[in-house]
Amino acid sequence: MKKSKLLLAATGATVLLGALVSSASARNLSTSTQSISAMWSSVTFSGAFGTSDCHLTLEGSMHSRTMQKSSGSLVGYITRAILGGCPQGTATILQETLPWHMRYSGFEGALPNIRSFILHTIGVSFRIREGGGFSCHIVTTAAQPGIATTHRSTATQELTEVGVSGRIRTTGEECLGLEGTFLSVSGAISVLGTSSTRISISLI
Repeated sequence: MKKSKLLLAATGATVLLGALVSSASARNLSTSTQSISAMWSSVTFSGAFGTSDCHLTLEGSMHSRTMQKSSGSLVGYITRAILGGCPQGTATILQETLPWHMRYSGFEGALPNIRSFILHTIGVSFRIREGGGFSCHIVTTAAQPGIATTHRSTATQELTEVGVSGRIRTTGEECLGLEGTFLSVSGAISVLGTSSTRISISLI
């Protein structure tokens, strides 16, 4: 009886260790869709002399349903950007700069329980008009990217919301090269063409 219990305990420990090693060594991520949409009811753009607050929708695609968990790797494009109403100030997306590159940057949490994925968006280009008529141009770069933090349920593996942020140096003589920022803590993220179908991401 004692030997049987020891054998069962050893077998259970081996299975558990194998599962942990498998999770820790997983190098790839698998997504349930390649087409994505994200929407924010309020994104605050702040420049050198004022602030604009606007509704924003982004649409894009992932290059593959499987991607490497490798920092800096190009994983997809933002192909469409729509600014809605701006209760405060004005802003304009420079559509000719699309598509914008999305690069995987990392994750938050301990494997396998990833709480958030972080993407850097390069090439985001917009202009905001501030108090006094000043117009400031903001462009995200590899050195100063737009940062998207997609929060994930560890129970269901679904993405639940996405925040955006960035601190970018403005261009244009009138803005003196001062830094501008954009921020929205929470937005909805879903499969493109739907408003409620969530995207799931798993380790493989």
